Amino acid sequence: QSSNLELVTIVECVCANGLNSQPAFIFTGKQHSPEWWTTDPAIQTFTTDNGWTNDFVGTEWF
Repeated sequence: QSSNLELVTIVECVCANGLNSQPAFIFTGKQHSPEWWTTDPAIQTFTTDNGWTNDFVGTEWF
């Protein structure tokens, strides 16, 4: 097991009819640079002080 473990929160939504939205990944930190991520442009990444979601992240993701 790695000694370099960090919390990552993933927010996702799937409706009963099978429709879904792109996930959001939330990392612990003050800020991040878009160049750090090589993901699908529709997937959102955020940072928060504790790595958890908050009102801002939830609103931006939704």
